Amino acid sequence: MMELVVSGVSTRKVENMTYELCGETFSKSTISELCKGLDPTIVSWNNRSLTETEYPFLIVDALVIKIREDQRVRSRSVLFAIGVNSQGYREVLGIRIGDSESEESWSDFFIWLKGRGLQGVDFVTSDDHKGLKKAIETQLQGTTWQWCQTHFMKNILDATPKALQDEIHSRVRGIFEAADLETARFL
Repeated sequence: MMELVVSGVSTRKVENMTYELCGETFSKSTISELCKGLDPTIVSWNNRSLTETEYPFLIVDALVIKIREDQRVRSRSVLFAIGVNSQGYREVLGIRIGDSESEESWSDFFIWLKGRGLQGVDFVTSDDHKGLKKAIETQLQGTTWQWCQTHFMKNILDATPKALQDEIHSRVRGIFEAADLETARFL
């Protein structure tokens, strides 16, 4: 599992972001130096202690991106966790780059979070990825898992003919938003 750093980010992407945010362009060397200066701050934030708060709800997902590594562009999974504390506030708990969304990558990710003090997790929401679900079972024993509604809806709509997608979307949303189980079953 690799640490998240910004010094390896494409200077063109950073150049575009700085132009959008600041209305100015910066030289590639300036952008490179700025990114190198951010790395220690990002690493420190990403490795901070999680012992002060319990996070009963955890949302986990991954995003596959292209990164430059060893002079080559490779696909890597960015694994991330968002914790929801007992007051309902969300907080990004950590981001790591893994080789894939395998059980091993996710297990390493959860071990890393627990090593930083993650505790009190009762409920995990994620996509239906087999490696992820197995890692949750192994590393977060006793938690309840639920399929993320966004991923669930996407999978339903992917299997639905285009002509019916709006209607199906509306009906499934109604079920999700039902006040109680009886109402959801009626819909």
